[in-house]
Amino acid sequence: MPESSSTVAVFPPPRRVRWHQSLLFRVLLLCAVLLLCLLAAVGMISRYFFQEAAREMRMQTEQIVDSLVLGYETAPATDLESMAAELMQQYKGVEIELQSPESDTPVATYTLEDGEGGTLTRVAQVPVPLDDRSLLLTARVTIVPQIEILRALTNWYLLGILGVFVLTLALMLLVIFRSLRPLSTLTESCAAVTSGELQAVSTRGAFGEVRALEETFNDMVRSLREKEVMERKLREAQRLTSLGTLAAGVAHDIRNPLNAIKLLSSHALDHVPGDGNPAGKHLRTIRQEVDRLEEIVSSFMSLARERDLDPQPQNPDAILDECVTLLAKDAESRGVRMLVELRSGGAPLMLDAREWKRAVLNVLLNALEACPTGGRVRLFSRSTPTGYEIEVRDDGPGLDKEALSRVFEPYFTTKPGGTGLGLSITRGIIEAHGGTIDMSGSPGQGCQVLITMPQSTASNA
Repeated sequence: MPESSSTVAVFPPPRRVRWHQSLLFRVLLLCAVLLLCLLAAVGMISRYFFQEAAREMRMQTEQIVDSLVLGYETAPATDLESMAAELMQQYKGVEIELQSPESDTPVATYTLEDGEGGTLTRVAQVPVPLDDRSLLLTARVTIVPQIEILRALTNWYLLGILGVFVLTLALMLLVIFRSLRPLSTLTESCAAVTSGELQAVSTRGAFGEVRALEETFNDMVRSLREKEVMERKLREAQRLTSLGTLAAGVAHDIRNPLNAIKLLSSHALDHVPGDGNPAGKHLRTIRQEVDRLEEIVSSFMSLARERDLDPQPQNPDAILDECVTLLAKDAESRGVRMLVELRSGGAPLMLDAREWKRAVLNVLLNALEACPTGGRVRLFSRSTPTGYEIEVRDDGPGLDKEALSRVFEPYFTTKPGGTGLGLSITRGIIEAHGGTIDMSGSPGQGCQVLITMPQSTASNA
């Protein structure tokens, strides 16, 4: 096996979120809208309060002026203080002062003045033209702002502003809740990863930092899956390395005695007269069993030793056709039909023809051995946008999930007398070429083997 070299894990840079997609930006935006709504509500209430105060003061002053004109016409000789006292008695809570104007054409004014204890005073100064004289009416009304604001809140327009404010607040809370809800899903997924379940997570509706966190989490899950696969391959490589060391000893200790037995049995068979001699039959059995032992030892060493491939541009369909030709007699003797559809178009791949033929023969031979008499083995090849595929289907008894999960392990077999090395060797050859092999099926439905070669193995010749 090749010596393993230490590698430094390269992690992707953290995902960046555009400023307008940031969760913080959205929260700040909602807070700004909320603040604007609040300021608008306060401004509208204050504006309405001042407008309402001025309007009421104007209407009340006009009533006082009408009463003053009417009283003057009734009793023109009444002095100003008596007239003011009479008006204040008529309009409770209003301080009224009558005096002669300092200018010839005074202008009516309506103002608000600060009072003691947080009160406000509405002051109206209105010139009152009479028949033979002119008076300046000054009216003062002390008001409490809190009461006036409560009165202003009963206005439907202001209630609409307040409703918009409450709606904006509810919208902000909803967006924050929807933004943070996926975090609970990510928390559950992290707990699942901790327990060994490497499942990706999908949080619908996530955006901004939460979306970036989801994608980073899924990248981590993919990395852990790849790491798990690499660790499994490393453990298998270490086991095969140990098998390689053992294989060298097996070859040294067993092959020499096997060769001696084979040679001596051949010499003895040459001296046995007649074909029907029982001794000759026994000697031929010995030679067959020696050949079988040599095949087991060779398979064992082939599995354990490192393969040095010599890839050349090859027509993969031509190799498949050659394999079918080699197995045609075997299939006929078993009563199994072989159906072949080679549809890759002959696009060349970089392959070691000898090793690739060996891998394909192992798969086809397994399919033939699994098929009952009258069954079928179907072989397909096709080009795909990502590479080249070979598919082998059989009408055999199929395998259960546990057997499928172990079918490529060394020494695992479901066939009586099988070594369990054929598919392990096949997988090693295909992976050494950069491809993959998978087996699927179910009990009573046969098995399907899919061999995939990536586009990168295609020849540029």
